[in-house]
Amino acid sequence: MALPKMVNDASVAEIFSEASKLKSKKDKIEFLSQWKHRKDMEHIVKGAYHPALVWLVPDGPLPEDVKFSDVPAVDLADDRLNRAHRQFRYLVKGGPEMKQSKREDIYLNILRSVHVSEAKLLMSVVGKKIPYKGMTRALMLETFPDWLPVSNTLTE
Repeated sequence: MALPKMVNDASVAEIFSEASKLKSKKDKIEFLSQWKHRKDMEHIVKGAYHPALVWLVPDGPLPEDVKFSDVPAVDLADDRLNRAHRQFRYLVKGGPEMKQSKREDIYLNILRSVHVSEAKLLMSVVGKKIPYKGMTRALMLETFPDWLPVSNTLTE
């Protein structure tokens, strides 16, 4: 089966969406491997599946006043995860010290500024999962072995 062709700056959400449509594990790995040079992909995979990465922002429903961007395409949004991932350091344990309210403001501003597909992906990652069919920790470990430890449990 021919793998889908995508632009180099495709969003991580678009990449996972296309990968989830592939039937075989081999095709998924081959397709996803094309993106191993992307820091935003690495941050998303680690954010979802690395046991040492602890998010310091709430998982779950957003405040009612938070509205996602309503632009029709990822590249029309005010920001993209391929730039916004640099701010993740403020949202995880071990990042710069700051008030929790400031941390949550950064998170909500990212969610407001990116396309809804990327916002929903980030929310799922904060919940420690990737919301696309077949995008499991085992598949990510096989595809990106340098990004994740073999064990999903931390040893003290």
